[in-house]
Amino acid sequence: MDENTAAIRLAGLGGQGVVLAGLLLGHAAVCDGLYAAGSSSYGAQSRGSLCAADIVVSRGPIDYPRIERASLLIAMSQEGYDAYGASLVSEGRILFDPAFVVPGTGKRDEIPFNLTAASRDRLKDTQVVNVAWTGVIASLTGLISKQGLEKAIRTHIPDRYADLNLRALHLGIELGTMSLPAAGLQARRRTSGTQEYP
Repeated sequence: MDENTAAIRLAGLGGQGVVLAGLLLGHAAVCDGLYAAGSSSYGAQSRGSLCAADIVVSRGPIDYPRIERASLLIAMSQEGYDAYGASLVSEGRILFDPAFVVPGTGKRDEIPFNLTAASRDRLKDTQVVNVAWTGVIASLTGLISKQGLEKAIRTHIPDRYADLNLRALHLGIELGTMSLPAAGLQARRRTSGTQEYP
């Protein structure tokens, strides 16, 4: 993953909001004046089957819109981790929630985020963890802005749920920004925060 392009794959189960998170990221990228391409895949069952959303975000034109190997994998379930954990570029990174994923040992660059616990404790709701993940992604990639994601949320989320989802976004940005030193990264954009969850 470099400063100009990110190949992002979110993988989880139907019902976790994987496809919506991908849609928000792609829309936000376009709002920010970036190039974006996306695709999704899911099993026959709408809930409980393996689901993935792929998003390529770039500061320049995208030559090939599909992802063979991701630079960033968001493993939202054990099934997503197991299915796509090996499909990374050599310097690729995996983010996961230890509430749902037990990672392999001694392999790859993997960072845990306790987003389910943080959403439950801070927002009193775990249905918006997918949106919190978009905030983490924005912080770690430095490509997508908070403002772009806010616009995407207001476009795609019904008004009565917009405030909760915006709070989830801000929580994800906060926790993602906190993780930057541990991930060996420096903030390329705005936002900072303090909390104990990553």
